[in-house]
Amino acid sequence: NEGNGVDYSVNAISSFPEPGGPFAVGQCDVLWKDPTDASKKLMVRIFYPVDKEATAGVPNAPWLPETYGAKCPTYAEAYAKFMWRPGINSVLIGSFAFSPLMSNVRTQTFGGVPITESLKPIRPLVYSHGLGGSRSCYSGVCVDLASHGFFVAALEHTDGSASLSAMSDGTVIEHSFVPPLAVIPVKPQKIPGGFTSSLIPKTRTEPMTQYEFRNKQLIKRAAEVSFVADCLEKLNQGADADNVPIPAHLASVVGRLDMSKLSVVGHSFGAATSITACQQDERFKACVAHDAWLFPLSESVATGALRVPTLFLNADTFEMLWPEEGNKLLYALTQRSRARKVSVRTFGVNGTKHQNYSDFPVIAPELTGAMGVRGETDPDVALGVINACGAAFLDHHLSSVPRAPDWEVPKELEGAVTPYDAHRWGISVAGLKEEEAGAADVTVTVKIGAFTNDRTYVPPSINQV
Repeated sequence: NEGNGVDYSVNAISSFPEPGGPFAVGQCDVLWKDPTDASKKLMVRIFYPVDKEATAGVPNAPWLPETYGAKCPTYAEAYAKFMWRPGINSVLIGSFAFSPLMSNVRTQTFGGVPITESLKPIRPLVYSHGLGGSRSCYSGVCVDLASHGFFVAALEHTDGSASLSAMSDGTVIEHSFVPPLAVIPVKPQKIPGGFTSSLIPKTRTEPMTQYEFRNKQLIKRAAEVSFVADCLEKLNQGADADNVPIPAHLASVVGRLDMSKLSVVGHSFGAATSITACQQDERFKACVAHDAWLFPLSESVATGALRVPTLFLNADTFEMLWPEEGNKLLYALTQRSRARKVSVRTFGVNGTKHQNYSDFPVIAPELTGAMGVRGETDPDVALGVINACGAAFLDHHLSSVPRAPDWEVPKELEGAVTPYDAHRWGISVAGLKEEEAGAADVTVTVKIGAFTNDRTYVPPSINQV
């Protein structure tokens, strides 16, 4: 199973590194529903702290979610379909490479193990995945957070941005593919049961921009993050067990979640989702944004100041996510927020690329290296830095003990991350003087909604943010 020098066999699989906290980690999948809206439901993978001695003799839990017998691709096949788009190539790669490779992956978690009794209270956290992700493919981050005592609810979004969402009740939502163009062209839409009376397939009458499509998804995603917060509140109260179920070995968590220390973490699209959720939902008290894709942000969020302490951890390739505009918008958000005494820190994690914040470089280092989607830093080392920074930042800002307003990078990590300074911002923030940093009224010319990855498109307007 070799091609182009890349080993696709199960021997290419690496194991997850040990989490950095004092606890072992349990894992379970649940379906949470809204009793007032039958369409409002989603799968959640819970990562939770357990006593290490309780895991003796318990096998490690599988990484891939199951599909519960639904007639749909496996998650491995769905990842291939997302990466190579629908077609024969993705079918072959998914069936004959990804499926056997990924089905062997086990996480540093254990199923059926009771939650630790030594933590009272427990800090809850919501994790939002990126475009093409799922509830499992950020296990490296979620497991580490749980090992530090967080009760992590990693949801699987139902807006069509996940590679796949197969629910335990048989519901299946596959990825919504759109062309990577600034303006998504009008095309015929399938009609269940046939055609219209004129035998002409129904069409969307107006083209939709990439921004409109992604912003609409973002709005739903942020609402889903808040829905998970609703479910965590119900869980903590021991209420509505029919719609917010948990397995018996987690029953003792009732009454132990400290909802006053709720936080959210996300990657890429999930980072934008996390930022938006924090702006809209005052229950969230801190945010960690991994290599944030800021393009889909609503103008109201992009032109304001952040509400909660936020840590931006960026890859070396951050500028490529939203060319020209991403750095400028991040600069404006950072300076306006800091001027309002909100702690916002921005660091580059040295030697990383966009996918280093997911599990894929860890479980398939040779493949992701050959594809050029991970950075030069060893994937385990990079993930360790990302995890250590995130856990320390959240510990700092969610602590019951008074701390300094700003979190500082631990000395042992100073060589692994680079703070964003005037030089780093300067690539995209031409014309701004260094002394303007921190000005509450700082404005930057950002083309809100301009999908600059599509060089054929000229945006209709320029927004001052």
